Amino acid sequence: MKSLLTHFIFLTLSFYMSAQLSLAERLGYSKSDKLLIVHADDLGISHSENHASFTALEMGTVSSTSLIVPSPWFLEVAEFKKIRPDADIGIHLTLTSEWVNYKWRPVTNAESLVDFNGYFFDNCDDLENNARFKDVEKELKAQIELAISNGINPTHLDIHMGCLVYSSIDYFKLYLKLGREYKIPVMLTYGGLPEEYKKVIKNEDVIIDNVYSAGAQHFDQEGGLAKRYTDVLTSLKPGVHALIIHTAYDNDEMQHLTIYKKYWASKWRQDDFDFFTSQKFKQIIKEENIKLITWKEIGNKLIKKE
Repeated sequence: MKSLLTHFIFLTLSFYMSAQLSLAERLGYSKSDKLLIVHADDLGISHSENHASFTALEMGTVSSTSLIVPSPWFLEVAEFKKIRPDADIGIHLTLTSEWVNYKWRPVTNAESLVDFNGYFFDNCDDLENNARFKDVEKELKAQIELAISNGINPTHLDIHMGCLVYSSIDYFKLYLKLGREYKIPVMLTYGGLPEEYKKVIKNEDVIIDNVYSAGAQHFDQEGGLAKRYTDVLTSLKPGVHALIIHTAYDNDEMQHLTIYKKYWASKWRQDDFDFFTSQKFKQIIKEENIKLITWKEIGNKLIKKE
């Protein structure tokens, strides 16, 4: 009886002490450390996107990527993963296809997720107005399973365009459920979350401090995207953060793929690649003492796999 009581007290104290530690400390770093995931979205949409992202990964300046499973160049990513098994690749859960003349379909036959041509809707409103919950759950699971069956064991989950999941607490719960079920972190921060959403988060869920990205206003400003990223990096506070970027080459493939679009299009992605493979970026993270980490590290250290 005494030993059981001692064990209970030990577990209680361990849980309490763990709850008092910052996420950085739980990962084995100091609470004063600046930890950053440089996260390249949209793997799979083109050879250009893949090649630029692979190059940035190889250079060590991009630390993580995420894959659009229904995309046409999915198998090239699977091939890369075989060659570079340690590459940090998550699943960019996808329910929309936003480009004008370039589309992808669900990996399931879910009719509520597609337009009259059988492609994903190109915007969040049409998706939210038509999607059935059971179709969404089936599709997202199928995307994860297809990646796994092709040798891509995802390091995390995140969301393409932010559609659907943040429109309903039921879909938000599904997002968390998928991370728990596959025992990998989901990209999540408390910033901007409604209180009712925060209430369904459990201790097992990993919450990073901030998720940064660039918007249309940053592309148009003097200094462009490089100024945005420089401002983020030079003002970064201690903690665990993610910076979402999109890396590709501004070539014929990407120009035709993103035709009629200005934002997040071909030149934008070349600008991202140029900045995050530049000497300037390397110098900034050195001067600011920023440590690049991966989702894989977070999952391995904080999520129980059994």
